[in-house]
Amino acid sequence: MDRHIPMHALPKEIQQMSPEETVCKYCGVSYLILHEFKAMEEKLKAVQEELKFYQGSIEREKRLQEKLQSLSQEFEKYKTDSESKKERVQHASMQLKKQQNEFQRVQKELSHLQLELKIKQKQSQVFSQRLSEYKYFWNKTLLLLTFTKRELTSIKYEINDNFQNWTSLKGEVFLQIKSISDTALAGTKGYLKKKKTL
Repeated sequence: MDRHIPMHALPKEIQQMSPEETVCKYCGVSYLILHEFKAMEEKLKAVQEELKFYQGSIEREKRLQEKLQSLSQEFEKYKTDSESKKERVQHASMQLKKQQNEFQRVQKELSHLQLELKIKQKQSQVFSQRLSEYKYFWNKTLLLLTFTKRELTSIKYEINDNFQNWTSLKGEVFLQIKSISDTALAGTKGYLKKKKTL
């Protein structure tokens, strides 16, 4: 506790006052000392409060130490968790990168397949058009073949009829030739007989 030492002398008015004016008639204490006592009492109260604060500070410090230790343990736990999570994040990042590479590969393959599909679609359109043309020609050819078959059947029947006519005509011609031949042969024999007789 610091002792209060006045830095300045008392004003002349107070120094010139008589002791009866500066002393309390009830307790006999100088007003100046009484004032000093009051100030000292206030300081004492403040020091007592501060002492109470410091007395409680040991317990608070102990609680704070326990809390600090608990927080330190939690910090270590969080640090371990953070490292574990960091490893998991790195692993997930690698997996994501692999997935992105795979996605890009599949996307390229899909683009290639789409291009091939477009080419195949164009080829299919060309083949479809050709098929339509072939189908048209096939139908035309089928109609022509059907017509040709009918014509051939008709020609076959006509040839058959002509052959039968020719066969019968040949028989008649053969008979006529034989008859002419027989007549000629008989005439020749008669002529020869006449010639012999002459």
